[in-house]
Amino acid sequence: MSTGPTAGTHRPADERRAQLLDAAVEVLRERGLAGLTTRAVTTRAGVPHGIFHYAFGSKAALVRALVDRELSGAAAAWGAAVESDDVPTALRQALLAQLDIVRADPERDAYLTELVRVAQDDAGTRPALWEQDRYRAEVEHRLASWSHDAGVVWVAPVAEVASLVLSATDGVVRAWVVDRDDRRAETSVDLLARAVASLARPA
Repeated sequence: MSTGPTAGTHRPADERRAQLLDAAVEVLRERGLAGLTTRAVTTRAGVPHGIFHYAFGSKAALVRALVDRELSGAAAAWGAAVESDDVPTALRQALLAQLDIVRADPERDAYLTELVRVAQDDAGTRPALWEQDRYRAEVEHRLASWSHDAGVVWVAPVAEVASLVLSATDGVVRAWVVDRDDRRAETSVDLLARAVASLARPA
């Protein structure tokens, strides 16, 4: 439980938001999206309900902040991907890192998918677009870096190759969520890495 000796004392806004986001994750894991209420979150955090409005102002703002934080780890995996002059190997390692994030915590993936849907339905939040832009920027950077190191060029604009990688990776992940077949998912990752690498030509 996200309570503590200083739960009800004054804390900086950033610390308070982090505390409430941690509590929201605990609520989601125990009660699902239907149980994610502002009162459930503040109760779990051990703080007065009024602090929620000080920290976020609305449940929609909480959902957006939670989606942003939870998705940042997956996007960061691309940022931390290995530097390599072997494009297929580098791609495979990066794609496996994405798959492993979901395999390590399928429950997180389930509630995050629901959060994205709910936030997307809210006219004031567009986390799906944030996700797409953040991922594309990371993937573009890595594709450009790998192609430079390998002395190759992409046969299509790197932004279009990055979009292909994102769409295909999401398909592999969603298939694993359904069948939990590790061998099939890893085979798909291998094929995807080789297929994308085939779009690179000697400079």
